[in-house]
Amino acid sequence: METWTTRMPPQMTLRSAWNETSLSAPGGGGTIERWADLHGVDRTGPIPLQRFLAYAGWFRERFVNDVDPSEVVAVERTPHGFAVATSSGDEVLARRVVLAVGITPFSYAPPAFRPFEGHTGLRSGLELDRLERLRDRTVVVLGGGQAALESAAVAADAGARVEVIARSPIRWFADREPHRPRSPLQQRLYRLAYPAVGYGPPPINRLVLHPDLFASLPAGLRHRLTARQLRPGASPWLRQQVIGRVTLTEGVTVTSVALDGDSLELLLDDGSTRRTSELVLATGYRFDLRRLGFLARPLRDSLAVQDGSLVLDRHFRSSDRDLLFVGYPAEARFGPLSRFVLGTRFTATRAAEYLVA
Repeated sequence: METWTTRMPPQMTLRSAWNETSLSAPGGGGTIERWADLHGVDRTGPIPLQRFLAYAGWFRERFVNDVDPSEVVAVERTPHGFAVATSSGDEVLARRVVLAVGITPFSYAPPAFRPFEGHTGLRSGLELDRLERLRDRTVVVLGGGQAALESAAVAADAGARVEVIARSPIRWFADREPHRPRSPLQQRLYRLAYPAVGYGPPPINRLVLHPDLFASLPAGLRHRLTARQLRPGASPWLRQQVIGRVTLTEGVTVTSVALDGDSLELLLDDGSTRRTSELVLATGYRFDLRRLGFLARPLRDSLAVQDGSLVLDRHFRSSDRDLLFVGYPAEARFGPLSRFVLGTRFTATRAAEYLVA
């Protein structure tokens, strides 16, 4: 849950509907609807992030009470399984390991920015616990998706002068949110066109709900479908938080970056320049096995990779059959469902078939 608790704006709302935002537990007793009913929570309208976090905390206490908050610092292959070392100095011996690392390790930096990774002014997300330092400062956000526009809104709220630079025109999603009032007939038609929120357009969005069918398609087609189903754009409710408060520069690309004292100077392909002390890269994610530095080199090198993606079987097993990858690393095989809460039931059930065998 680290991405949700440390990288998401506290005031955000989830795009997914209530019936698409449940974690998976045996018997179906861990749904967000069950939590809401037990705690008298109103289930109309969108889900505020803080309610989702409260639900996740309840789920953890009820179903996953053996949690070590330490970070994993090393995973090595042994003759009998794996040795897992943690930041607390402990070592756990395991026969099988499931990696559920989320998307955070795989934030993508365009080539012009790679020499500056690690610079204090270059970030893949806002540090939400230090927003006060942004007041009266210049902040440039690179990207045109939900994360970029949300970051811009949060920085503007903190008193920063904010500019969003996007290589394409910013796409504002149509106001088709699931909580909008509709007649019974309109609701049925809406659900036929949009069986799950946030994936589109019809009818290819229906593939999201059939990950095994998705996995049977050629790799190149799977990649194109994922790119189309998850096109960058922003929710309609962000418009009022951005328009008039944030400078939007669309259809330009950063061609080069230079370090000037404590600031970064950006050269755009229209010939203009920008100087900023705070630059947020909201340019998406790309899987790269090398980003998982805690995997021992021999183990990492032994894993089969095809076209930059892990080779996984139907149980999420890598070429090392006792090392499973779930979540974003499985997207290339099973599609966008893998990286969202909606996919937890499929993922957990399928992986458990092997783990309990």
